[in-house]
Amino acid sequence: MAHIVCITGGLTGIFNASIALVKQLEQAGHHVTYASPKDWSDVTNQYNIPFVQLDPWIFDWQEPSLSRWQKFRQLGERRDQAIKALGVDNFAETIKTLKPDLLLIDMEMHPHIMTAVVNKLPVALLCPFLSIWKRPNLPPIHTHIIPGEGWRGKWFGIQWIWLRYGWTKWREYQSERWQKMGVDRISVLRCYAKKIGYPFRERFGFKLSVVPYPHHAIPILCFNALELDYPHDSHPLMHYIGPMVYENRHESKVEPSTYKTLEQLFEKRQLTGSSLIYCGCSSFNRPNQRFLKKLIDAVSSCPQWDLVIGVGNQLNLNQLGSLPSNVYAFNWTPQVQILKHADCGIINAGINSINECLYFGVPMLVYSLRRYDQNGNAARIAYHGLGITGDIQQDNATKIRQDIDNLLNHQSYRIQVNRMRNCFDNYTNESIAVQVVADLL
Repeated sequence: MAHIVCITGGLTGIFNASIALVKQLEQAGHHVTYASPKDWSDVTNQYNIPFVQLDPWIFDWQEPSLSRWQKFRQLGERRDQAIKALGVDNFAETIKTLKPDLLLIDMEMHPHIMTAVVNKLPVALLCPFLSIWKRPNLPPIHTHIIPGEGWRGKWFGIQWIWLRYGWTKWREYQSERWQKMGVDRISVLRCYAKKIGYPFRERFGFKLSVVPYPHHAIPILCFNALELDYPHDSHPLMHYIGPMVYENRHESKVEPSTYKTLEQLFEKRQLTGSSLIYCGCSSFNRPNQRFLKKLIDAVSSCPQWDLVIGVGNQLNLNQLGSLPSNVYAFNWTPQVQILKHADCGIINAGINSINECLYFGVPMLVYSLRRYDQNGNAARIAYHGLGITGDIQQDNATKIRQDIDNLLNHQSYRIQVNRMRNCFDNYTNESIAVQVVADLL
């Protein structure tokens, strides 16, 4: 069987998803090595996956403060420093020693992708986003637009949104290039591409929702189900391999006391029929303390509900105040284990959390933070009837309580979630990911 090297940049979401893919490939008989600029060795050792440490890389280089004249005079030196910070000087040599039959690389690791292609290493990209390409009847993933709804959902409306998005990204690039005087992210990538002989072509959002994305004809493995998107003909390079959820995920940050409390809640739910509601906060942003207090207020008057909140490390639990007897707040929670027992999930529209909810058949109350792909993800949840989309700023405790009650008691949500869950199961049962990788070898 083949030797496959899986490479991600360091974000937890795509790391967790890639581990699920690695386990599927190992089960199919492939030998898989994991590599990353971030030291994941403690985690990969627990999964018995060989790990190779790559040189650190800086996603967006920040230079010391200089006058504009100094920046102009030192342009060449500044660009050399920015290229050095990409962390790819030793990348090709490190990977070649592994003698891989295929590299699976995080699609946002552009320097590593370019280096691998120039060195004639076989490459496919890993995509966490539900969609990135401009396709007929498909709005950009960052928008709330639903095809067929309002003028924006019609053909000319979708075309206009794509055009406006492309111009916006182009203007942002010009502004950043002027402010950073030649060491903005795209300029640095373009300089590195020229240095190694890689054909760099940036489309600035006119054809893709991901900026930058300078690659051509490289196959993409999408960690999602096509059925979760709006109906459309997918791009020929986009291979949907289904959601990657690994049920035996290790959660080293979770305290033993947290597991003990959760086990008691799971047992209570089984014995009494109480409803378990899980709220998982974004790992990228500080939790909205005002919203969490409204959520706690909404649940406090419903003793038949138990609420578990995972706030991460950016909020002190004491800031939530005194909690009602049916509300439990923790810094870190084992999300996958909780969703196995949850009746409702309250999430921030991140695609990984959405996939995990659907994987376990949990209807969702979704609050987009209007970042990255969250607007589009939330819109697709509403479109498919998989949950309710709320407004994190405007919704009060009464509205939140009503939405939770609807999710728990209206069977239409459960029916649609189970339908999508069956679609997810088909990807696993038919070994779609393994088949796609086999075709690439």
